[in-house]
Amino acid sequence: MTPPRASPHQSFTTADVPPDHEFGYWRDVIASAYFNLQLSFEGADRFAGRLDRWDMGGVQLSRLESNRLAYRRLRQHCQAQERQVLVTVPFRSEVEFSQLGRRTRCAPGSYLLELSEEPYEFGHGGDNAMWVLKVPVAALKARIGEPSRFCARPYDSSQGVGRLFSDYLQLATRHCEQAHDASVMSLMGSQLVELLAVSLQGHPDALQSSHSAVRDAHLARIEAYVHQHLDDPELAPQQIADACGISLRYLHLLFKDTDESLSQWIRDQRLQLAHERLAAAAPRTSIAQIAYGLGFGDQAQFSHAFRRRYGYPPSELLRARRPEEPALSPPARAATRRGAGPSGA
Repeated sequence: MTPPRASPHQSFTTADVPPDHEFGYWRDVIASAYFNLQLSFEGADRFAGRLDRWDMGGVQLSRLESNRLAYRRLRQHCQAQERQVLVTVPFRSEVEFSQLGRRTRCAPGSYLLELSEEPYEFGHGGDNAMWVLKVPVAALKARIGEPSRFCARPYDSSQGVGRLFSDYLQLATRHCEQAHDASVMSLMGSQLVELLAVSLQGHPDALQSSHSAVRDAHLARIEAYVHQHLDDPELAPQQIADACGISLRYLHLLFKDTDESLSQWIRDQRLQLAHERLAAAAPRTSIAQIAYGLGFGDQAQFSHAFRRRYGYPPSELLRARRPEEPALSPPARAATRRGAGPSGA
């Protein structure tokens, strides 16, 4: 018997919780929606909060409302989890945030990024409401590079592409409440990530980092060029260096202090884009089409690399998008094969 699909929309509210149980309930809600955090309720006798969240094919969108609250992400919370970015867009009052030695305030009309793998503090001194977009680092890194250089800085969401990102965020929730097609939800999630990336790349502060603006400017140019040429099977370091106006030696030096080599990074970008294309693929799309279209010269090699990266083969993701085979999502199937039970909301 095929297990029922989880609803793409879930809602949680303290209004349904018995008195004196709101605090513990809200801690569990936050941990389930985002990740483990230490909460401080600022001495409140009662607490009210509501969270609505929508699954958008690897991206999660939520609307969060609550009384005065402070969150702390401790070092022990940052172990053995998939790297995630939270994009917070407050629309009722200001929030305060600090991470990686940076402290900032983010008011309505702005947004900020929070990294899951580093400790941080986040809070608001009164009742607040905000949109929160949860994005795997891999999805964002494929478009803007290492997102740590963008965290703990307020970005304008009142004009330009930032406004478009904020408006689409709100529009997406209205469509999410009506949409039941997983491919449509996944498409909206991908579009949100694309708009976020373009907004960040166009911001004057985007090139600041703990290293240097020059280094980050080169990396941004390299990332843009590679992303435009992922379908070229002959894409090589010398070609990238020549196109970006730097030496081959300097190109490799730029990647020396990252977690992976240039060739590994390029393969990761291809795998991430392949995952997104498979998740939104039309019914007759084949794995070979996607693999060869992203510069992989061998389908078997692509399938092996994909399985190592995501824990399930590309064929399983492709089947999950087809209505004739509604089943567990590929990550859930992979967890089942490992003997893990389904996780609750």
